[in-house]
Amino acid sequence: MKKFQFRLQVVLDIKEKLLEQKLLELSKVQRGLQEAIQKQKTLENYQLEINHALLKVFQSGNDLDLDEVQRYKDFINKLLVDISAQKVVVQNITKLLEVKRKEVNDVLKEKKVLEKLKENQKKKYYQEFEQYDRRELDDIASSRYGRSA
Repeated sequence: MKKFQFRLQVVLDIKEKLLEQKLLELSKVQRGLQEAIQKQKTLENYQLEINHALLKVFQSGNDLDLDEVQRYKDFINKLLVDISAQKVVVQNITKLLEVKRKEVNDVLKEKKVLEKLKENQKKKYYQEFEQYDRRELDDIASSRYGRSA
């Protein structure tokens, strides 16, 4: 009998490469999410620093420079807009991350199905091989018995 050969091996190989590609894409999106979250935290920390600086200006007891206070307020408003925009970016990347995870899971399921099919076909092949081998041995034994009788 010929050696076992899985007819869908090419498809299985393609699924393995596709899985690697999807995992790579997933890791890139995860890295992007971490960077976006870090940027958001940096903006929030910067906003806190500016708030504290403005509070010090108010608590200093010196004459208030209205232009300086207005610049602080404008900058804080700009930071709030930037933080809101960054939150939207984080939400979008999070949604993309979920899509990538689903893609990875789908490809992984397809790959597992093919691997299970391969394993079942391999078992069946070896069972048939054992039956063939037993028949051959029985034929040899029968012919020897027939000669000796």
